Amino acid sequence: MHEEEIRALAKAAGADKIGFADLSSYEDEFGISRRLLEEYPRAISIGVVLPPEVIDTIGPDGPSPAYARCYRRTNALLDRVARLVASFCSSRGYRALAVPASRIADWERQLGLISHKAVAVLAGLGWMGKSLLVVTPDHGPRVRFATVLTDMPLEVGEPMRSRCGPCRACVEACPAGAIRDVGFDLRPRSRDDVFDYRACLEKLVEFARRPGIGELICGICIKACPYGSGRGRDAAP
Repeated sequence: MHEEEIRALAKAAGADKIGFADLSSYEDEFGISRRLLEEYPRAISIGVVLPPEVIDTIGPDGPSPAYARCYRRTNALLDRVARLVASFCSSRGYRALAVPASRIADWERQLGLISHKAVAVLAGLGWMGKSLLVVTPDHGPRVRFATVLTDMPLEVGEPMRSRCGPCRACVEACPAGAIRDVGFDLRPRSRDDVFDYRACLEKLVEFARRPGIGELICGICIKACPYGSGRGRDAAP
């Protein structure tokens, strides 16, 4: 089937995780996407794991230059893999659109063309954490994602429910106080109920001005998450 061909192609090109999502339950709130949803009923989620050695360089006061360099390299890799996968889908006679790993389409609301995180959750690669990052069972939130939209009839994954439970590691670590300690399973809560993205953006802009950074990145909540960190899982069942 096409799913196995896509997995093999993406992993040979450097991807660590591949999932397939049905977009019928995707909410417009997560991206500027109504027209795209009408054209592309399926999505392919592509994930690359961030090296733990790089995550360890993130300090309690912000990102490191090493993390900024890794962020750029990982985005470039994800974009390359997404283009390869989209080309494969097109070669089989289906429509496909590679959505870059990091590109803001709506600066006011801080939204991309489509939410890579929401797609990854719908594909069953992880759950949406309190930080609004995808938390994978094996690597926690230490995974970046890109997306390929397509009309290829793919067998899709099953979304996971949150396993964050009472854990507050990311809430307590966030330097912007942006994480509101509210569980989030894509629906029915809105993003604003869970996360103060304006406070987060202000802190990201501050970090971006530091020497060697130059990106809207933080990483503190990524490092704080006990899932996939080697520190053991949180107390949630």
